[in-house]
Order: sequence, then structure tokens, then C-alpha cells
Amino acid sequence: MAETHLKDLIIPEVFDNWVQNDSTKTNNLVNSGILTPDPDLGGRLMDAGTKVTIPFINDLEGNADNWTDDADIEVSNLTSGSQVGMKFYQAKAFGQTDISTLISGAPVSERIGSRFSNFWNTCDETMLLAVLNGAFQVDDVANAKILDLTTKSPTSAEFSAKGFIAALGLMGDQPESLLTGISVNSATYAMMKAQNLIDTIQPSNGGTPINVYNGKQVVIDDAIPVEKSGNKSTSVAYLFGTGAVRYSSQLYGTKVVDEPLKQGGRESVVQKRVGCIHPAGISIDPAFVPNKPNFPTPDDFKKKAAWTLPKGMDVRNVRLVQYKFQLDPLFVPADTSKQQAVQPGDTQNH
Repeated sequence: MAETHLKDLIIPEVFDNWVQNDSTKTNNLVNSGILTPDPDLGGRLMDAGTKVTIPFINDLEGNADNWTDDADIEVSNLTSGSQVGMKFYQAKAFGQTDISTLISGAPVSERIGSRFSNFWNTCDETMLLAVLNGAFQVDDVANAKILDLTTKSPTSAEFSAKGFIAALGLMGDQPESLLTGISVNSATYAMMKAQNLIDTIQPSNGGTPINVYNGKQVVIDDAIPVEKSGNKSTSVAYLFGTGAVRYSSQLYGTKVVDEPLKQGGRESVVQKRVGCIHPAGISIDPAFVPNKPNFPTPDDFKKKAAWTLPKGMDVRNVRLVQYKFQLDPLFVPADTSKQQAVQPGDTQNH
């Protein structure tokens, strides 16, 4: 039997570039605009240290002085601050044994080679949703950027155009055009369709139709959970602007490992990468220590203690809004655990 081995398929230097490029191309969240590759972070991922500091200068502040000829004109200073991103480090290996390949004939090598980028896409989405979960718990952000209809309007808490417009209103005097998309799960999307709230744009002949809601691109993502309590079910939608989350990752390298004595003979491909992610305007709290110091996981980024609004940062600069609402039971799967168990990579961009 002719066998295809990982070492025959994968040239590490070429594979690194292919996976990185394909991850960017196929990641629906990246394409939706909420998660954008950030060159400021990307160029510093391999620098020493576990954090990346991004300085910023605040706007000119204060009131105009009275202009007279008997007093000096006071000179005001500009103030500055910094956002801090914490690097994360990830590795993954997939492999096959010689005997399993011989017996099954399954094209394991080809599958590993063709699907590694999709694996990292799933990891990106898991990390993004963890970051949003944690960042929206920061008091200043929660007070300014969360509309919870289940508490604010419990008698009319279902997803609606009125609630959506109220959520847009949390941008204050900032242009609502700064929010370019809305991410919802499929149960919410079904409600929107039932209310005739979705418009479809055909970008070009043969192009993929784009679904929009009040001018905002709709991204369906079943990693956004349905929460069930008694006979009521709730969920959230994330309204976001382009570049709302600063993100970058870089592959450290790919290795094909041949171990002739392991499990009767085993071959594996190993990838390692370094990344950094944080919502624009929100910073890792400098005092935060992950469960394993210096090595944060998505579970660490879910914690309120991980995040802070930097001193001097206007919360209006955060181009994210969380809209919480009640779902019509008609659109909620009978077993909501199945909804929550959908893999984060099962994302559609509409």
C-alpha cells in the first residue's frame, strides 16, 4: 500500500505561511471587521516580555483662557496613558500511527495538512468571546455599553428593532456608523427573519449575499449561548465597529516529528504560536495574574479582574455594545445544551 506521510506533505516554512494566510482569509470574524490583525501588536509579539504596551495621547482638554494684556497665557500639558495587552502562548499537535494508517487507509495526513488553519480559526473565536465576556464585566464598560432589556424593560424584553435602536443609543454623541456589524446566534437570527428585519445585499454577480440589519452586517455565531432559566430564554447580541478588538498572532514554527518507537511508530505535526488580543480602549489590568502566571487561557480572559478601562480613556472610544434580550420560545431549540455545544468554528458571515 502506498502511504502518504506528513513529511511528504509539509514543508515547515511554506506551511507556516500557508496556515497564517489561510487563517486570515477564512476567519469570518476577521472578515466581519470586529477582529482585525493589528500591526502594532504583530510586530512586537516575538519581543521579550509577556505584555505589549500601546501608549496613547488624550485629546486637548480644558476651557479657553481669557486673553488680556496683564496676565500671561497659561500653557497646558497634554496627558497620556497606555493600553496593555497580555500575550498568550498556544501549541497543538496532530498525528497518526503507522498501524492505524495501514489498517484504516484513512487520509489522516491530508486532513491534518488541510485543516490546521481552521483549527486556529476556532481558537481565535474562543479567545474573542472570552475577551468580550470579561471586558463587559468592567464596571465603567458595563454601565456605559450594556443594554439589558431583561432588567430595564422586563415586560417587553424580546429582541426588537426598538431595543436595537436603544442599544445603538449607548454610543452617545458618537456616530452610530462607528458600529458596522451585529453578531447573533442562530436563534436570534431566526427571530430577526420572522420580524422581517433582515435585508439582503447582492454585492456582485456571483458574490456571496450579505445580510444586513438596519445597515449593520449580520454575523451568525452559535458560540453565543442561549441561557435558559425556567420557561424563559435569553441571549445577547454584540454590536461592533471595525477594529473594535485589536488582535494579532504569529506562528512560532511548524515541526514534523517522526517517532518510530512511540505506539509502534507515530508521526505528528506540531505548531506553536504567540498572540495578543484586547478590545480597543480596554486594557489588561496591570495587576492581573493568570491562573498560571504569564500564560493566560480563554478562561483567564473571561474574568472581570483581567480587564480595566485605562486612566484617561473615554469609554465612548470603545466600539462595542452588548444587547441582552429575551428569546421567543418558538425559536429556542428544545435542548439548549446542544446549542451551547456547537463548536466556535461553526460561524457564518452574512
